[in-house]
Amino acid sequence: MNVLNALNAQALPPGEAFFDELAARVLARHAGPDLSAWRILAPALPVAAGLRAALARAASGPLLLPRCDTLRNWASNAPLDAIPRALPESERRVLLHEALRQRGWFDETALWGIAAEMAGLFDELTAAAVPLPGDEAGLAEQLGRAYALRASTPLAFEARVVYELWRALGAAGAPDAAAVYRLRLAELARRAARADTSWPLLVLLDAAPDEALDPAERDFLCRYGAAQPLLVFYPQPREACPTPLLATLAAAWPPGPGAASLPLRERARALARQYPAGTLAGRLALMPAAGREQEARAAVAQVGAWLQEGLRRIALVAQDRLTARRVRALLEREKVLVSDETGWLLSTSRAAATVDALIEVAAGQAYYRDLLDLCKSPFVFSDIADDERKRAVFGLEAAIRAASVKSGLARVRRALLESATPDKRSGFALLDRVEAATALLRAGPTPLARWLGRLHAALDTVGALDALAADAAGQTLLDLLAARRAELAGNAALFSFAAWRDWLDHEFEAASFRDSGIASPIVLAPLKAVCLRGFEAALLLGGDARQLSPAGQAAFFNASVRRELGLRTREDDQRELKRRLELLLAMTPRVAVTWQAQRDGEANPLASELSLLSTLHLLAWNDDLQRRPPPPRDATGVDAATAPRAAERAAPLAPPALIPGRVSVSGYASLVACPYRFFARHVLALGEMDEVSEDMDKGDYGERVHRVLERFHAQHPLLSALPEDEALQALRECTEGVFAPAVADNFLAIGWRLRWEKRLSSYLAWQRAREAEGWRWEKAETRVSRELPLEHGGNVELYGRIDRVDRRGAEAALYDYKTRSAKAVQERLADDVQLPAYALMHGEALQAAYIALDGDEVSAVAAVDGPQALNEAAARQGERLAAVFDAMRAGAPLPAHGVDSVCQWCEMSGLCRSGDR
Repeated sequence: MNVLNALNAQALPPGEAFFDELAARVLARHAGPDLSAWRILAPALPVAAGLRAALARAASGPLLLPRCDTLRNWASNAPLDAIPRALPESERRVLLHEALRQRGWFDETALWGIAAEMAGLFDELTAAAVPLPGDEAGLAEQLGRAYALRASTPLAFEARVVYELWRALGAAGAPDAAAVYRLRLAELARRAARADTSWPLLVLLDAAPDEALDPAERDFLCRYGAAQPLLVFYPQPREACPTPLLATLAAAWPPGPGAASLPLRERARALARQYPAGTLAGRLALMPAAGREQEARAAVAQVGAWLQEGLRRIALVAQDRLTARRVRALLEREKVLVSDETGWLLSTSRAAATVDALIEVAAGQAYYRDLLDLCKSPFVFSDIADDERKRAVFGLEAAIRAASVKSGLARVRRALLESATPDKRSGFALLDRVEAATALLRAGPTPLARWLGRLHAALDTVGALDALAADAAGQTLLDLLAARRAELAGNAALFSFAAWRDWLDHEFEAASFRDSGIASPIVLAPLKAVCLRGFEAALLLGGDARQLSPAGQAAFFNASVRRELGLRTREDDQRELKRRLELLLAMTPRVAVTWQAQRDGEANPLASELSLLSTLHLLAWNDDLQRRPPPPRDATGVDAATAPRAAERAAPLAPPALIPGRVSVSGYASLVACPYRFFARHVLALGEMDEVSEDMDKGDYGERVHRVLERFHAQHPLLSALPEDEALQALRECTEGVFAPAVADNFLAIGWRLRWEKRLSSYLAWQRAREAEGWRWEKAETRVSRELPLEHGGNVELYGRIDRVDRRGAEAALYDYKTRSAKAVQERLADDVQLPAYALMHGEALQAAYIALDGDEVSAVAAVDGPQALNEAAARQGERLAAVFDAMRAGAPLPAHGVDSVCQWCEMSGLCRSGDR
């Protein structure tokens, strides 16, 4: 109360007419028409702009409007040369990091996070302990008294750590920003007292002065008001305001323990007796949703309904940032622009991802994913023509995947040299630049400013600086790096690569950027930036207990530490949250709240503050305020762009110019299994590139077994010429040689080798039985092809590669190795394409079978019995292939009719959308 009297602060009832009433009171005391000497200080600039607009409306004639600012911004930017420069925040955190590292209290990998939390605690300690100082010496004296007071208080370890470093850092040199802010306030108060002219202030707070201002700010306004005209206004709290709405809020959220002694039911009955109609009906709507996408679509429908009613100034309160981003995307799809005041974390931008990829390449020995991420970034190699750059990157990726290179620039170079890429020179040029850039980032312990200089040079080496400067987020990133480099130029502390990288990650996480290119009356903003602005409607996204809650628990210093240090606690944050919700509901005539009622299969309750309102309203007026969202916008005829549609079965026609003239056996098999898959892979050439094998899988195992047998039979084409023990040893040596690189790369691959070694004896026994029947191994990996005439002219060429060909005199047998059991192979023989196609292309085969290399025994599994059946099956496959290509050229559709077993592993399922039917 003393503060209110000293400042002569006036409380006004919060509501839709709040700004108009405030403007009327101001003009009643200072009619104008010249208010240009006045300065409006508000919690945020948009709030001040609302007051300026109300002053213009209330004036009876032309009016020169006052300037607008916030108290902190005005004090920080006022030309006060006598005040010392504040210690930059980046330098303060470096000093904290070094102090923590010297003491060895915490794990070194956590020091930057701890330093950031401590810096925030220091600012709060300074704000709570230091009223307005007379000068710099007075500031030091006040801080000294605060240090001495803390030193005499018994504290737990964490609180003692915070106190000790607060004192140590305070005595280290230049004052920090919190202390300098108080010095600047004191200087402004002195100048106001000595001024010959009038410096009138109009201060608008979002709460009573003892809640909205810290001790130094209150002291400053008291001193200022003693010398200059000063008007202070704030919204009246709910317990002191007799309106039906605020009385309801006071009943739901009692301000003190005494008011909460009555049960909620009794409070609801008292409200119902006083106000027969529900006070929040039509003003607040609670809209649960089954998931994020449904919540986003409900939000879009609500915004659409408000727009149709003629509302324009709409706030989207971004409690759930992921849902907010989705809502913005859906609205922009409908040509509804949103001005985003929340900004994006710099760490989530493509620009930061490019920097991270460059650092990852240097740190991870050019791991192939990081290398490709870097080369594919739109920011790097911007000095190369776009087409040339894309061709070089594509060739580089193809070489890496074909050779299955996991890491190492030398290995990548070798893979590129041995690849079929036509333009190798461009790829080597990219690798040269990447190698030069990463070399700059490999150094011993170095000061942070020098690390940043190396990073700048590395970005220049890969041609990223110009492209980053042309991007909004990229320019923000470059500005941040330049500012930190300048601030830390005089700091000589040495940091390893890992510590510098951790510091940079924290900088990117703490920084944000905003797209200022969109101006719209629909605003996406946090709750604290919305509650006092008086929108026509507000949509709160994420009203559940997880999202709509006070600030989360700190990572290192919890609530008990804050309580010991005399700082704000969670209870204070809860009171502030209720105050903000109170202002939002009072100032905004229509508020809707959405939330996901289910998350991960579990109930996700509404936030306790809103749940209390809902329950109170239900008890008082039999209305829990829960509503269904408006109908989707397509139902109102506005726009159906975001409405889901039933997917139809894809059945495209192949353009004749794109129909391939040759097809592999596997391509033909995909045509039989699903024509659409063939269309996507072979007509449109959208087939996936080879995958780099990071861990050996069943496919890698089968490939190595193929190579083992190819090498073994090339060395020993006639097994009967070897004794059994020598044959087994020779096969084991081939196995170890083929599997050795995989085992050296990942020791777990030895499990696959052991799996194959268990079957060596069984395979040799099967091979000896074949030789006893007169069959001899002839060759492996035999390339074969055959051209098939088409009905209307032309040919289609079928080609493939046979794993193994055996001979018995003039007779030939074709084999394909399968690392599956005989039973599993037998189950897949229905409408077999592969073996008849091989027989068709070879032309002389009497036998064709799969060799099942898994299971208890190695055995051959034939699709058909006898030479005649094999030749007939081969002829049928040739006729079918030719007929299908004739139909394709005649315009037959290629439908997506694969069975579930085919669709389950199909890489084209995202195109045909089979899962949506």
